[in-house]
Amino acid sequence: MNFRLHRVLIAISLILGILGVFGYRKLMATEVINRVSYFPAETNQVLNNPFMGFVIDAKYNEAKQPFRLAYANLTWADLEPEKGKYAFEAIEKKFQFALWRQKGVSLIVRVILDYPQASEHADIPDWLYKEIDEKGVWYDVDFGKGFSPDYNNSVLIENHERLIQALANRYNNDSQIAFIELGSLGHWGEWHTMNEGDTRIEFPKEDVSDQYVQHYLHYFDQKRLMMRRPHEIALDHGLGLFNDAFGSRKSTIDGFLQWYTYGYKSWLTQNNQPAMPDFWKSAPSGGEITPDGDYLNDAHIEETLLQAKLTHVSWLGPSAPSHEPIGGRLQSNIDRFLKTIGYRFVIAKESHEKDIHAGNSLHVKLTMINRGVAPFYFAWPLELSLTDAQGAIVSQMRSTIDIREWLPGEREVSGTLPTPTNLAPGNYQVNAAILNPQTGKPEVDFANDGRRSDGRYTLGTVRVLD
Repeated sequence: MNFRLHRVLIAISLILGILGVFGYRKLMATEVINRVSYFPAETNQVLNNPFMGFVIDAKYNEAKQPFRLAYANLTWADLEPEKGKYAFEAIEKKFQFALWRQKGVSLIVRVILDYPQASEHADIPDWLYKEIDEKGVWYDVDFGKGFSPDYNNSVLIENHERLIQALANRYNNDSQIAFIELGSLGHWGEWHTMNEGDTRIEFPKEDVSDQYVQHYLHYFDQKRLMMRRPHEIALDHGLGLFNDAFGSRKSTIDGFLQWYTYGYKSWLTQNNQPAMPDFWKSAPSGGEITPDGDYLNDAHIEETLLQAKLTHVSWLGPSAPSHEPIGGRLQSNIDRFLKTIGYRFVIAKESHEKDIHAGNSLHVKLTMINRGVAPFYFAWPLELSLTDAQGAIVSQMRSTIDIREWLPGEREVSGTLPTPTNLAPGNYQVNAAILNPQTGKPEVDFANDGRRSDGRYTLGTVRVLD
């Protein structure tokens, strides 16, 4: 009797299990049937997006190629001609801040204490030259003439902190300033001094150079900071790096890339500097193209693209071919280069419910591909929206998706878009956009067709029911 009952119970369990699986599959099939997918067409055009591409000299407006970044070298002599009196208005006029703001061009800033030129001069103000008791080296060598101050001088360091504090008071919360390259030390603010012939210029030890870095870290706490090469302090604070010798294999692959990938012993400070192999995942890689070669011509383009991919560079300039005419001899290679560096977001697939009732939420899933070599470094929101047949927005939401996590490659993201309870029945378009939080408007183009005049991208259609 017990044996028979056991067999009956087993049979019932099997039947229930089969029915359960069937019901689950039916439910899954219903969910799949009620979802539709849309595959936006991908475009191959160059995208003139924020915070990437060629960088121009902010003093001039002569570039032929597209750009969204301009560069300003700020010498201390220009910034503070009299002690405690800062010439910000004159600086902003010289570097055309108002023009670039109007054009949506962001700025990269570097403070310079020593910029070699053809004539004898000093790039620190006269009052400071006297306060440091004229301590430093006047030089006249092959790369130019100028004055290299004694960076170990305590008076120089104290005044430098005051200068950086004043700059931060002016620009730390100014969204037009995108990146600050830590200059201050060395020729061109490139963190090196060169010896030539009888001219010997000392570079400060790391405990001194770190003091200059700390000034930036303390006062520019809202800005993306970058150093010329890896230092322990750059690793500790997640700074970006800039390579002012891009294009040269010796300087880039055998130099810059090796330094941040494996670490190196500094020939200037004699310290062992750490590796920063993943710095580009959270902080930018930038710089400029070294001027001693045509690195975007046919003979060099493959090597140049390789360097861009290996160093995950987002932007280069002001030494860059931004003055090349559109359609000129380098255009095809320039286009290849601009489509490689920085980020390049593609919406490969979008899916959502086929139909919903008004007042319910639409669950949107996106397959995103970043075909570039770097992420986007700012917390700009991804917006999802619905538009009616006339193109008017009837619902929109800013997702909590962090687009800074979109490293090169593919990923799935999703968002929930509410619909109004009084939404009229009919077909509505799903749209996506990345918004500039300062303006609330779309400002990052996807590498897709379907761009609306307002910068949003049309995706699939959903039917709203009564």
